[in-house]
Amino acid sequence: MGILGKILKSKKTDDVKSTSVKVSDDKTEAVVEKKLESKPKKLHKRTDVNAYRKICYPLISEKATQLATLNKYVFVVPVKVNKAEVVKTIKNIYGVNPVKVNSIKSEGKFVRTGRLKGKKSDFKKVIVTLAAGEKIEIYEGV
Repeated sequence: MGILGKILKSKKTDDVKSTSVKVSDDKTEAVVEKKLESKPKKLHKRTDVNAYRKICYPLISEKATQLATLNKYVFVVPVKVNKAEVVKTIKNIYGVNPVKVNSIKSEGKFVRTGRLKGKKSDFKKVIVTLAAGEKIEIYEGV
């Protein structure tokens, strides 16, 4: 077993705490040890190399901030990304478990600058709904 295995194994054994309680009946006293296990931990954030290829950026607009009060967060993703990939990526980046995912495909607008004509790229908006106690810190750097 390597050094990392020993460190990780010792952390797992530290999570279980034991307490001793004296139980007294009429004529007998006994010491009972109870093992208290900690609550199940939340999902851990993991660093995935391709995570930011599947989620471009969070969309910050007036409507998106109103949805954030309802525990719904809006992200912009590439057109080819599906809902299952979005769920995995949200788990990896933010460490929360999405309850529901809605997607909206938007076509890019036609633009013109002087004589030059062009088209903006297509994109997909994804609305991620979280459970009541969970939240995502999107506005940290804003």
